[in-house]
Formats: sequence, C-alpha cells, structure tokens
Amino acid sequence: MTESKGFRLTGTESFEAAVSSLFGSLRVTDPGPPAFQAVVDHVAIGAVIVARIQAAAATVTRDIQCITSTDVEWMHLTLHRRGPVAVTQDDRTSALRPGELFACDNTRPYRIIGAEPSDMTVLCVPRASLGKRADCMGRRTALPISAQDGIGRLLGCALSGMDEDLPRQGVARTYLADALTALLLAAFVDTTPERASVASDLVDRIRVYVLAHLGDPLLGAERVARRHHISVRHLHALFKGGDLTFAAWVRHERLLRIRRDLLDPAFADRATAAIAARWGVLDTKHLGRAMKREFGETVSDLRRGQQDG
Repeated sequence: MTESKGFRLTGTESFEAAVSSLFGSLRVTDPGPPAFQAVVDHVAIGAVIVARIQAAAATVTRDIQCITSTDVEWMHLTLHRRGPVAVTQDDRTSALRPGELFACDNTRPYRIIGAEPSDMTVLCVPRASLGKRADCMGRRTALPISAQDGIGRLLGCALSGMDEDLPRQGVARTYLADALTALLLAAFVDTTPERASVASDLVDRIRVYVLAHLGDPLLGAERVARRHHISVRHLHALFKGGDLTFAAWVRHERLLRIRRDLLDPAFADRATAAIAARWGVLDTKHLGRAMKREFGETVSDLRRGQQDG
C-alpha cells in the first residue's frame, strides 16, 4: 500500500471507498446536508497501518454483509481526538470522549457513529501478528481506554505524533511497527483485566514479561513460572492451545530480533555472536540453521542484505 498525505474527499461514496480499502469493506451514511467532506491520511509501517481520518458527521458500519473470507483481518485501535462519537461491537456500546482510545475487531460487525465532525487516528495491526492475544483484545472492543495515563498515554502520544515525517529506512520502520504493536499489547494487558478470563490475562502478562527480558540468557520456563507464581506444568499448559509452545515462542521472538539486528546497518560492525548474545542466545553453533528454518535465510544471507541496505 502506498502512503497518502491529505487525501481530500467529497461525498460519502468516495469516503466509503477510501476507508474500505484501509479497514475492510464498510458502509458510510451521513445525515446531510451540507455535502459530506473528509480528509484521509495513511501510512504503511511494515505490516502496520496508521491512518488519520478527519470527517464530517457520519455513521460507519461494518456488518455481516460486508465481511468476506478474503478480507485482511485487522485489530483497530482508534485514538479519538475530536467530536462526540459512539462505538458498538458485540452488544457493547460506548460514548467516547476526546482523548480516549477504543478497539474494534474487523472480523465481526461494528458501528461507529459520529454525530458531529470528528478527528481520529487509527492503528491497524494484523490479527495474525497478535496470535492468541487478539482473542483477548477482541473481548474488550468498544470499551474506552484512557489516553491520559499509564500505557494508554504512551500509545496516545505515539499515535498523535504520526503526523510528523516518519523514517524512510526499512529497518527503522520495522522497529517502529514493533514498538506500536508492543504498545497495543501492553495497553490491553494494563487495562481492565477483570473483563478477560483469568487464563487469558495471565498469558498476556507472561508474554509482556518475557518480551521485556529476552536479553536474559537465564530466562526460561522455571524462572517465568516462578515469577508468576505458577508451576512449570501450568505454564506449558497455558501455551498448549496456542500456535507455538512456550519454548518455541520464546525462540521465535529471539530469532526475530536477531534477524532484525542482522539487517540493521547500525550493527554492521558487530559480530553475529554479539548480536545473538544481546537477545539471550549464547550458543550460536546452530543459529544459522535456526534462522534458515524460521525465515528461509541464513546468517550470511542476512549480512549481505545488511550491506545492500
């Protein structure tokens, strides 16, 4: 997807086409008159999309008829900046105030009603990149999250700053996409845990803890279980229904960051072993095979890509 800046639209049909291309098929209706107008900016940051929508009063609906099997599955987090807005999903309805965040899951119907002109910044993260955590977030859609304190404030500040010029370098954008996704996860771990099941909340807290300590070579199932006051068996059981076992998930997250550093020109003069150690991997004997198995590229391939960048 290409980047757009200040894409001005007149009429609900053009606006409907623009937002549908970003978020999945939607229907837009406006109370009219006067003639509907909107400004849509968006930028792709790796797999993540950030869009700013400034629009006249309108209702945006994603219903069963709009949802198809070919849609990209997104989790949307919206920073509401101006105007009275109501959002509905899964029998939950909230009236949002400026300075609040809310989530919508585009795999299920939702509706956003702007009674007056509104201004929003929307962070779109693929559900696939969130794994099972997307289900936890999906249980908290259409509920307000304050952007005035805690993780919500950090996320709100980050989204507010998306109007500034963003780095053009591919590796820099990868870091930014990772940071935005991590803030999204942290916001939902940090907010209203009582609305999620105990097991889902615990898994979320474990994931955040592990991601914060990936550089510790002693990080392992026993330490994580002890830190969260559960048995190692319980820890493994929590991850049993996921895409990866606990050990495989930790290994994947470490390899992902090693790969990122191997591609980063800033680390061109750093030895592969030093980069691996930065992410808690001290034995690099099988690192090349692990990278090849995980990403289809050897360490040498990645180093060449680093030089080419």
